[in-house]
Amino acid sequence: MSTSLPERVSPAWIARKSQAGGGMTLTQRVYQTIHDEIVSGALGPGERLVRRTLSKRLGVSPAPITETLLRLESEGLVEFAALHGSRVRPLQIQDVKNDQMLREAIECQAARLCAEFATGEDLAKLLVDAKPLDRIIARGDRRSQVGLQAHLEFHVHLAQYGGYAGLADELERVWFRQVMRLNWLGETWHRDVPEDWHQQLVKVLMSRDPDKAEAKMRDHVRFAKDTEREQFHAFLRGS
Repeated sequence: MSTSLPERVSPAWIARKSQAGGGMTLTQRVYQTIHDEIVSGALGPGERLVRRTLSKRLGVSPAPITETLLRLESEGLVEFAALHGSRVRPLQIQDVKNDQMLREAIECQAARLCAEFATGEDLAKLLVDAKPLDRIIARGDRRSQVGLQAHLEFHVHLAQYGGYAGLADELERVWFRQVMRLNWLGETWHRDVPEDWHQQLVKVLMSRDPDKAEAKMRDHVRFAKDTEREQFHAFLRGS
């Protein structure tokens, strides 16, 4: 099955949390701008991030630029390379594998906690969210802007309902790195997913059995993992 990204994922939803929180400081605005440009693919893999150039373009002093680049480096979106300075982290297959493993660890623990501690109301909301998400996937829009947003929000909410915000925050960071890479591909393909994929997951969470919840989530995040890696191998071969 082949689908294309009709547009890069928009910073309009990438920045939703900061915008919803009201006014931002200068450093926060600089961070959000550069973060969005990287995740949306506007700044490509390995592209240099020159402090002086960024300062001039954004109309700010070097201080918030430096702080932003350090933060983005800690989030895995930027790296510092000798003789090159800061640059967008280039595509490396080992990074893809690491994030796949990290996502699996986070999501499986989140599923256990959600099955144990989420309220009935939380699980009911999750089931409501799962239905339109499964319809989006059934239409082949999984990698569209709407599909990516719905998918992220479903999994972040699941992690939040377990009662540990740190898991949800780390999951978002992993997700943004993945979205960045998908935007570099421009076009992607994947295996057809099972019908009612996310609704099935929620129903297992509703059983309140942490072991079953973990096993179901592990199957969920491992689905088409090898296919995803091959996409990036093909991208590197063609670059």
